[in-house]
Amino acid sequence: MMNSSPPPSSSWCHEPSSPSFSSVPDEIAANCLARVSKSQYRSISSVSKGFYSLLSSPEIYAARSQIGATEPRLYLCCESLRTATTSCCYSWYNLMSLSNCDDDERIKKGEAFISVDWGEIKINSELRLVPVKLSSSHLRARSKQANLAVGSEIYQFGGISNKGNRSRSVCVFNCRSHTQSRAPKMRVTREGARACLLAGSIYVMGGCRDKECWGEVFDIKTQTWKKELLPSPTGDDEFDCKFELFVLGAMIYVITERNKYAYDPKQGRWLLLDMGFADLKRILKIGTVWCVLDNIVFMEFCGIFRWYDLSSGKWLMVEGLTDLLYTKVECLYRMVQLVNYGGKLLIVWVVLPDFEYKEPSSIIPEERIWFAVIRLEKRLTSSGLVISGEIEQLNYLVHGSCNPLTCLSVSL
Repeated sequence: MMNSSPPPSSSWCHEPSSPSFSSVPDEIAANCLARVSKSQYRSISSVSKGFYSLLSSPEIYAARSQIGATEPRLYLCCESLRTATTSCCYSWYNLMSLSNCDDDERIKKGEAFISVDWGEIKINSELRLVPVKLSSSHLRARSKQANLAVGSEIYQFGGISNKGNRSRSVCVFNCRSHTQSRAPKMRVTREGARACLLAGSIYVMGGCRDKECWGEVFDIKTQTWKKELLPSPTGDDEFDCKFELFVLGAMIYVITERNKYAYDPKQGRWLLLDMGFADLKRILKIGTVWCVLDNIVFMEFCGIFRWYDLSSGKWLMVEGLTDLLYTKVECLYRMVQLVNYGGKLLIVWVVLPDFEYKEPSSIIPEERIWFAVIRLEKRLTSSGLVISGEIEQLNYLVHGSCNPLTCLSVSL
């Protein structure tokens, strides 16, 4: 006789299912996803609505900042080319790879090779400029305004208003949420000013006619302007001409054609630099671009990259970048900017077409914007410090009717 008794109850039970990622508390999920490269967020967001909501929330950026997982992202301010029917305007663009663009935004991928130090580096033209959509025309980029990246935000100071006057306006663009807001206005109208960041404060200098109001200080935490205005170092007409502004250590430096000055925020006074900093005024030359990275001033002039040695007061060559800007096919270029790109040197330049061997009836090729990310290496030798550069990334994009003017690196 067959045994009709039911099998043990355990055979009717299913193995317990593994917990899904969606059951994890948001703070833990944010901490996990913060460790993933931001370039992958678009793909992860398509998994579920929960992922999409979390990856677009402030919590994910707070988690990334807490663990030091922020990544640099480049924003460009471009001038649209004037035509017979339109006037010139200025707009912001986000530089993105095709992997972060919508399917309908993708363009045909291309490859090229460039000779660098007698070798070959593969280049993928997988970049594009994505226009930043602004909610108000009053927050658009202006001519002769001072732009400064602070964390994940871009501050814009002064410039020329729509009526052609100097402006006191301060606009803040949040690159995380792509939203804009107004900050308290400056005390003085300014055009062509310079701005720098030091110890949680933004220093905006120049661009005004009153030498007693030459500079002012904005506290980022309190979002207020300090009452005390900074006079120019000398009070004469020297500061009607071109000057450059940068930070080294705990001091702010101002370089003019005639003199070099340092501002000590703790003492609240200007110092005339009689000794040292010889030949630093070369950054004022037309066609020269420069930036400060790791407390060192780097510049490019006539296709050569140099760094400034404070100990000797001389410009020394950055090794390994001799052939970066010149190629056998495209040798005409216009340098746009050097950028501190998350601790690496980012070089942005526009390659101009060479028409010398083109047929008159051929189609004129478009200009290309090139981007090179350089990892810098320092080493001590018997003759002193040597800095060399190694190309980590080399990309280009074919731009349309826009002219890149300013490049800023933000942390996202």
